[in-house]
Amino acid sequence: MQSLALAPDAAPDLKPSTLPLLTPAESLFHACLESLTSHRCHIQCKPRLANVLQHESIAGFLKLCQRHIDFLICRKEDWLPMLAIEFDDDDGSADRLQRKMRDRLLVNDVLLATGVPLLRIHAKELSQMETLIHKLSAAWQERVTALAADPPPTPETDPKALPHLAETSLLTTRLNKPLATARS
Repeated sequence: MQSLALAPDAAPDLKPSTLPLLTPAESLFHACLESLTSHRCHIQCKPRLANVLQHESIAGFLKLCQRHIDFLICRKEDWLPMLAIEFDDDDGSADRLQRKMRDRLLVNDVLLATGVPLLRIHAKELSQMETLIHKLSAAWQERVTALAADPPPTPETDPKALPHLAETSLLTTRLNKPLATARS
């Protein structure tokens, strides 16, 4: 496999991050989620909203691509988003707290419109396991009930339901074609 390298002058301000993706408290919460779910679902860390939600316009995409949620819990069998979690860990960073406050309204509105429950969990709740389990279970059940009342489209009910699969197949074909030609 060939690595993609930028020309030295193409991105002079880019440097590899030396910071971990999760804070120590977020990492502990992730481990707690994995333990509680026993790998019965998928847990995504810090997914961008644009990767999770469909967007119809450039303006919508631009708003979503700059925002993320801390954790997204998806169904195991089809990766359907079931609940989102914003984790508050009082990491002491004023910049991070300001960013979270700024993004809170947009994230609330977007997730409310999609029917994906949003939980806000504070690091202090990690010591209250029963309460945490109740919150997670209630949010999961809320989503299950909503999906039963209004199921998402499937390829069987709507051929356009998963357009990304067609795009992926096309991309795979395009990527494989030059390789096949090169081998011939």
